[in-house]
Amino acid sequence: MAIDFQQYRPPGPVGASFIKSRGPIDIIMGPAGSGKTVASCVKGPMLAASYMPVCKDGMVRFKMVVVRDTYRDFARTALASWHELFPANHPWTVSFEGGQDRPIKHRLQWGVQRGNDNIVVDFILETGAIGDHNVEQYIKGYEVSAAWCNECDLLDPKVPGLLFQRTGRYPPLKDIAPSELERVSRDGRAVMAKMGMPLEEGEVVLPRVLWGDMNPPDVDHPLLVECVGNDEREKNPAYNFYRQPGGLDPKAENRAGKPRSSYELEARTQQEHIVRRMVHGKPGYAQDGKPVYPEFNDELHVADGPIEPLPGIPLSTGKDAGGSPAGVVGQFLPNGQLRILAELVTQPGTGPSRYAQMFFEMILDRFPGFAFREAWGDPSAFYGADTQAGELAWMQTVSKALSINILPTPTNEPHIRQEAVRWYLGAPIDQTTPRLIVDPRCKVLISGFAAHYKLTKQASISGTDKLDVVKNKYSHPHDALQYMCLGHRGLAMVMDDAAKLGRADNVASLHGRRMQREQERQRPGDFNVWNI
Repeated sequence: MAIDFQQYRPPGPVGASFIKSRGPIDIIMGPAGSGKTVASCVKGPMLAASYMPVCKDGMVRFKMVVVRDTYRDFARTALASWHELFPANHPWTVSFEGGQDRPIKHRLQWGVQRGNDNIVVDFILETGAIGDHNVEQYIKGYEVSAAWCNECDLLDPKVPGLLFQRTGRYPPLKDIAPSELERVSRDGRAVMAKMGMPLEEGEVVLPRVLWGDMNPPDVDHPLLVECVGNDEREKNPAYNFYRQPGGLDPKAENRAGKPRSSYELEARTQQEHIVRRMVHGKPGYAQDGKPVYPEFNDELHVADGPIEPLPGIPLSTGKDAGGSPAGVVGQFLPNGQLRILAELVTQPGTGPSRYAQMFFEMILDRFPGFAFREAWGDPSAFYGADTQAGELAWMQTVSKALSINILPTPTNEPHIRQEAVRWYLGAPIDQTTPRLIVDPRCKVLISGFAAHYKLTKQASISGTDKLDVVKNKYSHPHDALQYMCLGHRGLAMVMDDAAKLGRADNVASLHGRRMQREQERQRPGDFNVWNI
């Protein structure tokens, strides 16, 4: 028999790319019901049949281990999906052992054609539950071809890396046909070279693949940091990250398995932080505070790659003195879009001279030849110095050092400042152009938007009338961004837009229309002392 995968359809383009990928480490993340588990079930047999090396006797030998936190959880989720494709009594089954609360070993054999060759795949699935075991000691016992971490965000963060060390150990090197060894080694050397790893000429590199599936974890989860990086480190090049769209997204995957109406119902019946992860497919945030900007969508507002400044358009900057001085640089385009190009985040206690030097170096490196149209700062940082004695306040010192005229914003009121930024997070300019786009190198700003620029716990639960914001390293660049947006748009415009309650410019309030009708009733020449 030949494997017929035509009965299975990938949940969507992201799921299909995940199945086809050959590692080293492939992670798929998506909302609940997006087809991740079944795609992971298919990935192993597909990899064995289509790519893994053939042994000298003409057979492909492939051993895969699936790990989960407990055997019972595995039986309830991943094993159920596995049995939908390969039940215990499947025609390809050679043997099946184990049960719900103990390890499972499922061995299958089937024929497959590669080019002009007919080969037999000998496939072994084994399961493991790590739970509270000593992770390193437990994983040492495996000698496998590939590995699958089911619900990998629930496992110890060390598991993917340690388990990956056990891949590529089956079958023994001596059993693999020399021509096949050269074929897979050539591909392996290319992958390692792409990752910048040193190689000796003709070095043997066996296929080593580990994959995992997960619902979105917290934004600071170590596995997510490996996949996408954060403000402190870059992503791990060994990880290939496949992020599925949210369940209410027009491009949502596995619509056949979970229709939009199912996500709509869950969005109305679940708590906000659950909806964010399980419906919208976005990483969660710590439950000690709500994000200030829930309108932020990293798929919409973060650029796919670095943003270069557009020539002919001057730069704008905002600055926050604070305990950890910060600054942002952006461009306000004629079409109304704000492009955030750079951020500067300093250590606590950085003085104005050191800050000015760091900002100047960033400008010379990133924006040579660009002039500044405007610079705005925290109005409180302009005061406190004895100007009669020749002292300069923090913002004045920076302004003089950079030869940039930094102006104080008309107010320091947090709600007004946040509204100035929130306007850019609102309705897009057109169907394809968001009002705000952030350079992906602005890691701290993006992390703040996503989760860490948040309300205090008391404010989040309405335990106080004040909507106070947590002061942390993410709050300072966000304050700088607010000063830039407020200064650029002006206090009157920000307040006017906020008063419209989201109405378009061509939609008037009832009071406004009433006043307009009153004016239209007056005859030319009439004078109304109240209409001034």
